[in-house]
Amino acid sequence: MVAGRNGGERMAFVGARLIAGTQVHHDRAVLIENGVIAGLPPHRDVPAGVRRIDLAGRYLSPGLIDLHAHGAAGHSFDETDPAAYDAILAGHARFGVTGLLASLASASVPDLVDRLRFAAGHSRRTSAGARLLGTHLEGPFLAPAQAGAHRLDLLVVPDPKTVDRLLPSEAAPAMVTLAPELPGALDAIRRFRDHGTVVAAGHSEATGADLAAARAAGLSHLTHLWSGQSGLRREGPWRVPGLVEESLASDRLTAEVIADGRHLPDALLRIAMRCLPDRLILVSDATAGAGLPDGSRYRLAGNDCVVSDGVGMVVGADSFAGSTTGLNRMVWHLHTALGVPLPVAVGMASATPAHVLAGPSAPAPSAPPLCLGAPADLAVFDDAFRTVATIVGGQIRYDNGELA
Repeated sequence: MVAGRNGGERMAFVGARLIAGTQVHHDRAVLIENGVIAGLPPHRDVPAGVRRIDLAGRYLSPGLIDLHAHGAAGHSFDETDPAAYDAILAGHARFGVTGLLASLASASVPDLVDRLRFAAGHSRRTSAGARLLGTHLEGPFLAPAQAGAHRLDLLVVPDPKTVDRLLPSEAAPAMVTLAPELPGALDAIRRFRDHGTVVAAGHSEATGADLAAARAAGLSHLTHLWSGQSGLRREGPWRVPGLVEESLASDRLTAEVIADGRHLPDALLRIAMRCLPDRLILVSDATAGAGLPDGSRYRLAGNDCVVSDGVGMVVGADSFAGSTTGLNRMVWHLHTALGVPLPVAVGMASATPAHVLAGPSAPAPSAPPLCLGAPADLAVFDDAFRTVATIVGGQIRYDNGELA
């Protein structure tokens, strides 16, 4: 198979272990026509004249969707460079990702405005790798005490003028992460929601009252649980929940976890899955270091960072600097280390993030992610969930060369 093959070609993937909904099917083909899914017939019922591609028992799943990714392959979405963006999108296609948000780390407001506009333009002109689904502003409206890898001098409060500057015409972010306890945050949440932006709490010291007020204003999501979130504290004899506990106790909010085996121990992943079983998504939080060997240097949010023991670290600080692991390996970690059924883990990286991106008013997903008329965004994986091929809109955007 050749990357970039014409999406109008009629073809059918056969012979796969098809991950669809909550099941793995062994007798179903995926028929693609004009870039969309035209049918899921039994193998024997594929129409004559359709090009058949035998996957020889490999996994075939919905394409993965990553709502929190800063870069890959030595490049960051903070670079306003078409070649850098295309390298990142191609890099994530190697992880089985067919769609992602360009996460922009804290920077000066003029720089962020330029990056929002650049990303909006690039999403309309590129055909490299994964789809660019929009942008995610992770900052600059973050709590200094929970800044993590974000430079303190780049953080600001969400005053109305600054918020409006970060909602440029035709380039509003698809998602924004902010600390809801900051002055002006509730008005900012309303303003972002008016523009269709999904608002998430993160890098925050929010109390339960702060989170409740933010929810009433339109906040619907939680950025990477346990990373940049305050925890339980004591006030005299009283136990006061932090943002972590309030997040886990929420009854409607969706939330992210970074399941790279580094950011969170498996016990915390189990807790998150028990508390938010249908509202939890996998994100990579991948940086420019994703796909690079240990010792590789990169930049994030103005900091010098290094790939160390399979994770990103801020040089000279005791702080993670995003992950260097692709989303497919996080699916596999949940499956192998925690015993999560593979269709469930795949759903946490495909159907559920698609629902999150649709916003809080979207109905809960009921149809399986592989349904008639849907874009043919698919990924092929081997027995260890390493990516064999990634298909976007019926076009093969990545192929490791194993398929005929």
